[in-house]
Amino acid sequence: MENNKRILRSSGSASKVLTSFPPSSMSNLDQPVNFISVEKSPSPNVDEKIKLIPSSSNLRGLDRSEVILLRKKQSRLIATDLSTLKYLPSGTHISNSLKSTLIFAQYEAGTAICIDPTGWILTCSHCVGETEEEYRKNPRRWLLYYTGLAIEVECRVWDQKRDLALLKVITIEVDDNNFDNTIPQFSFVNLATQSPEDNTQIICIGQPGSDDLESSGSRKTRYNLIEVSEGLFRGMMSGKDPQDNGEIGTLKHDAWTYWGHSGAPLLRDDDGLLIGLHSSWDDQTGMRHGIPVVAIRIFLEEHLPGAECLKGAETI
Repeated sequence: MENNKRILRSSGSASKVLTSFPPSSMSNLDQPVNFISVEKSPSPNVDEKIKLIPSSSNLRGLDRSEVILLRKKQSRLIATDLSTLKYLPSGTHISNSLKSTLIFAQYEAGTAICIDPTGWILTCSHCVGETEEEYRKNPRRWLLYYTGLAIEVECRVWDQKRDLALLKVITIEVDDNNFDNTIPQFSFVNLATQSPEDNTQIICIGQPGSDDLESSGSRKTRYNLIEVSEGLFRGMMSGKDPQDNGEIGTLKHDAWTYWGHSGAPLLRDDDGLLIGLHSSWDDQTGMRHGIPVVAIRIFLEEHLPGAECLKGAETI
């Protein structure tokens, strides 16, 4: 595998801006969210019920311009979902990682990863708010899967020092099928038990920002909404507390990222286990940085000790 490699596809864009749910090819794909009957669910006693809304519904908390942006992103994702799968590195664990990854529908971009089948999601705290006041003012966000499926989440834990936020799915936009007496089951990834050895091959799945920060003007990038890149884990910052990632992430890696990749999962290439979240980069050295698995594991043990990702050693 060539290191520090970005896996590119031709960019797709919506030919028409929509305010309602666009036609979907999702029925042809292995779904990131599956609905199973309550009787067949391995964990039917969920703490809270997730609201299912039809595709014709108004999306809570969004004004018209935000809905248009979400629909535009949704259309682009639907137009490229099959090619996104086609150009993935080989391995079922990689496709599971893609199914577990979400992007923020809002302009500010950002990425997130599902870590529990009941709909618990991790991202960087600065993707939800730079300050506690900002996060509390608007704790809810809309996210999108690579298939275009839209979900609404609510931030339940915001940790500025670790630069981690724990989100819970509260709403799913569904088609007109009858999902009565069913429970949604979300694709998710498991955590590695510890940081990998230096130079371990990794992949990163994230949403590049749309603004070209390297241009002197207001030029837009031509990146896809979801890009998969390959690189190496480059160890940890020497002498730094791995629990303190507020200024810059203590994990180092060289997989390609752009400014919208904050919160993107960093996964071991050979088994898809989560070893960190991308969070930042050093503009002096060009090194990418992230939040290490040791910080993620302690964060979840404190706030979500029953998380499924803490239990297994293989991806689901």
